[in-house]
Amino acid sequence: MTDQSLKLASEFPPADYAAWRKLAEAALNGAPFDKKLVTHLRDGFDIQPIYTADDLDGDTAQIHAGLVDTHQQLPSGDDAAATGWDIRQLHAHPDPKAVNSAILEDLENGVTSVLLRLDHAARFGNAPSGDDAGLGGVMVYNLDDLNSALKGVYTNLAPIALDGGAAAIPFAALLAARIAQDESSKDAAPAFNLDPIGTLAREGYCPTNIEDALEQAASFTKTISTTLPHATAINVNSTGWYNAGATDSMELAIALATGLAYFRALVEGGMDGAKAAASITFTTAIGSDFFAGIAKLRALRLMWRRVLQASDVKDGTVSITAMSAEQVMTKVDPWVNMLRTTVTSFAAGLGGADSVICLPYDHAIGLPDSFSRRIARNTQLILQEESNVHRVIDPAGGSWFIENLTRDLALNAWQKFQEIEGKGGIVSAVENGSLAREIADLWQKRESRVATRREPLTGVSEFPNIDEAAVTCEVPDIAALRAAAASRSGTADDKIGHDFADLVKAAKNGASIAQLFTALYGGATPTRITPLPQHRLSEAFEGNRRRASAHKQETGTAPQIFLCNIGRVAEHTARASFSRNFFGAGGIEAIANNGFANGHDAAKAFGDSGAKVAIICGSDTQYAEHAAKMAKALKAAGASRIYLAGHPGDNRAAFEAAGIDDFIFMGSDVIATTTATLDHLGVK
Repeated sequence: MTDQSLKLASEFPPADYAAWRKLAEAALNGAPFDKKLVTHLRDGFDIQPIYTADDLDGDTAQIHAGLVDTHQQLPSGDDAAATGWDIRQLHAHPDPKAVNSAILEDLENGVTSVLLRLDHAARFGNAPSGDDAGLGGVMVYNLDDLNSALKGVYTNLAPIALDGGAAAIPFAALLAARIAQDESSKDAAPAFNLDPIGTLAREGYCPTNIEDALEQAASFTKTISTTLPHATAINVNSTGWYNAGATDSMELAIALATGLAYFRALVEGGMDGAKAAASITFTTAIGSDFFAGIAKLRALRLMWRRVLQASDVKDGTVSITAMSAEQVMTKVDPWVNMLRTTVTSFAAGLGGADSVICLPYDHAIGLPDSFSRRIARNTQLILQEESNVHRVIDPAGGSWFIENLTRDLALNAWQKFQEIEGKGGIVSAVENGSLAREIADLWQKRESRVATRREPLTGVSEFPNIDEAAVTCEVPDIAALRAAAASRSGTADDKIGHDFADLVKAAKNGASIAQLFTALYGGATPTRITPLPQHRLSEAFEGNRRRASAHKQETGTAPQIFLCNIGRVAEHTARASFSRNFFGAGGIEAIANNGFANGHDAAKAFGDSGAKVAIICGSDTQYAEHAAKMAKALKAAGASRIYLAGHPGDNRAAFEAAGIDDFIFMGSDVIATTTATLDHLGVK
């Protein structure tokens, strides 16, 4: 077979971007190319509709080469290319015994590591006696509790990661004491996840000043690097910033600035640069933008490598945990969360994450059950076993689109990172609140996009099902668990020292997290700031859905709006469907019909329906002839508020004079309109 015979399109003229652009603009019929086909990202740069080899400029090619080189430095043999990324499951049930049962089930069915999140009491160094005990995490207060949670778990085979908040070091002491009980404890690879800067930002609290906290973290890391050589001590967890409203590039910039602050602290504490770098890991949030998730992880790996190279660290590898962003999880129509977390997990795998946390679909509702945890882990198992994504080094590499997106994201984030450093670094930005204020502005802009459905949420703002069956989660007996935890509270026999070895010894002797916390921070003055708010994109819609649901439970009827459809079904169905979805997003039920030929029939049907609010639906041609008449008839029949589906244009004044109160159309604020409607209907 000759080379010529393989050129199947040789008889056609070569295609180029200019020719494609000309055809695309012709198909737009005069609509602006930049408005219709170019995506404008919140990060400030654009995504073009098509990319070619001409877009692979020198910078992009260099980025690709650097990423491939970085991936090739990863361990070979029994590594991710053979076994897949680490499938990590989050556990936050308050009962240690329930956690143990869930962990064993997960490990037996494909999960390879575990993330334990402390409850609010323990993570602030408190005993299980307050109202915060048992909320938000597992009630582990001493070594016996941790032993209960990890009974039957081989810590040298299944890595344990911690989320201990301000009590990260006391929690680490408990885990170190637990690991010491296992054979081959030297082979254990726990992730202690100290993150004092991130904890201060997310929870508004650090038990000491940040400078001392960084020194303690450096001392802890130095000790751990010798006693548990496979462990990692520091974790830059930027998910709280993302869930507060940060863009992808802003999250990357903050992660980079935080990582650099930790790296400097470790080196100043006496660690070698390479060991310091190996002790730092990253946890980042992956949203439902598939390609942005891939590019984010690739950009983070590239940028951190650049930081380490500037610090004379040749081995630029980094361990990244990618977590489904809590921001994208919804309480209404939670089944769609399965699709969202599939997207986040797939993006994480393609982006080269070392560990992936796929949140259960009911995460935003309450404690996941066995079924939802199974779906979460199987999502990743299917991606690995069916797609074999993990068997390719940088599988997204070589795509002109992905390479350019990675470049633009990295350059944008690098500029923001330099701005943070130029203003005094991440600690200063966190303490003075400047970053939080900037992110609050970003969230308000995104909230507006969600409210106007420029950023649609399937099952929430688009295609809502107000009659869906509620998903229920287990509600544990917190009072009983608090009483049981209080009865288990131990006391240390001796005075507890400040060194980590002293804390581990005290933990072995029965000291509680509260006692370890007091020994470590008892004389320190804590740092307090306003914590970052944690948002979900659907929260405003869910507020109205809760109002409507409570109203239905109280009265037996959902808040309703009457669809005053004009003419035949084919003439009004588009705007009737639009209106049904629009108001359904606020929990308001639409009373449908097949259409009316005149105002008299519409008014009679409206009166029979018992509704108070109506919306006129039809075509622009029908509106010119019938809208005003319909509105007057509806008002006469008792309609206290009338909407019209569609932009009124030049007819606004005439429509309003006829009794139409408001208009809904593409770009309307769904939240504001449905909230006003619920208020008008007297829904509490």
